[in-house]
Amino acid sequence: MSAIENETQWLRATILPEILKNGRLVDNYSDSKADTFLVGDIDIDVIGPSEAFMLTFCYRTTINFEYDGEKFQRKMVVKKTPMMPPDVYEAVQFGALFSNEINFYTEVLPELQKLAGGKFAAPKYYYSELNPYSAVIILENFAEQGWRVTKDLVGLSLEHALIAVAYLGKFHGFAYAMKHKNPQKFAKLTEGIKESRYASEVVHPEFELQMKTCNKRIAKAVATYQPQIDEEFVKKLCFLIADYRLYGMQRVAPREPLATLCHGDYLRNNVAYKYNDKEEPQEIMMFDYQTLRVSSPMIDLSVFLALSIYAEVRDAHFEAIFAEYCLALHESYKKHAQVDVPAAMSRGELLKEYTRFLPYSLAICASFLMTLVEPLNMSPQEMFARQMTDEEIIDQSMKQGGDVVDKEIAHQVKELLELSQATGVSIDDGIDLEKLPKV
Repeated sequence: MSAIENETQWLRATILPEILKNGRLVDNYSDSKADTFLVGDIDIDVIGPSEAFMLTFCYRTTINFEYDGEKFQRKMVVKKTPMMPPDVYEAVQFGALFSNEINFYTEVLPELQKLAGGKFAAPKYYYSELNPYSAVIILENFAEQGWRVTKDLVGLSLEHALIAVAYLGKFHGFAYAMKHKNPQKFAKLTEGIKESRYASEVVHPEFELQMKTCNKRIAKAVATYQPQIDEEFVKKLCFLIADYRLYGMQRVAPREPLATLCHGDYLRNNVAYKYNDKEEPQEIMMFDYQTLRVSSPMIDLSVFLALSIYAEVRDAHFEAIFAEYCLALHESYKKHAQVDVPAAMSRGELLKEYTRFLPYSLAICASFLMTLVEPLNMSPQEMFARQMTDEEIIDQSMKQGGDVVDKEIAHQVKELLELSQATGVSIDDGIDLEKLPKV
């Protein structure tokens, strides 16, 4: 039996009856009418690497069924962990990732909808499982509501960027207002969030080698495309981010007064837009809440601008982009908190915080942008199953994505240096260097 046939049978015999009993498949479910439920055709469309990079096995499904003599159709997205050894599962921290997403849809989202008057855009939640070494979540296919991801995997337009940062500002402003007005509710809402990236001391050897190699790629790219940058500055940057886990764990730790609810992985892969008839973006919605966290809002802004927007847009229009974010955040905060914006959330202080997070977003960019620019044509299961020599990992990490990636990485180092000088914020500000490994 093929993988698609297995999934079809799993949906038909196991999952759909569960969703029906949970009352999420139809509005008028009754146990007395359970035997009227008949599942018809099920179509499955696997989401491949050319559409989005994912570590999960993900597909769209269109399901036709009858209940109580009436015909229905539901369109869903199923996201599952692929088959992999337990040590890889733990190294990727799939348990925490899926726990966060399930927690968002079952605990956080209902509260957000109450506070936002039902206006927080999100796909409908249908079903989830969290097992020792496997997990699944099933949501509504948001395309049914007119949402879709961008055609480009990276290098989005200024129009896309402005809508994305304005939405982000509104979300962060709303979260700050909730935190300041009702800290007990905010604490309860966020208490179930798990550290999904840096909690485990076990780093898969291939990933560790890739990250170390990408650090070398940063230095080589800067020397090639931004040779005017002082070599000592580059060495300092590379030392700072040399240990992905130890640096990341410090950088994302919640620090007052700017800690708030963040998406944690806000980039093109995890947002969807609505467009008008002229294909102009009008609205945006974020999804995939596996890296949900309480941290600095700049984790979201810096990652989005580093991974989804090229320098030709990001740097050329930075003042307009950052102003759009700040304006949206301030207006959202004043609307929901009914007080003036605190000094700690001023444009100047947020710009300093953005500068602190640029080494973090740059480190992620150096290891992930190449996958967006030059996607690997393989499924998550194939990715986890493949065997690569150290030489192959190093070669791929240094070359994938080519000059496009190298030029972008080098330019981001230039932007970091310029902002550090302009704001007076050292790139290691807030980092305990004694907790980083000596190299």
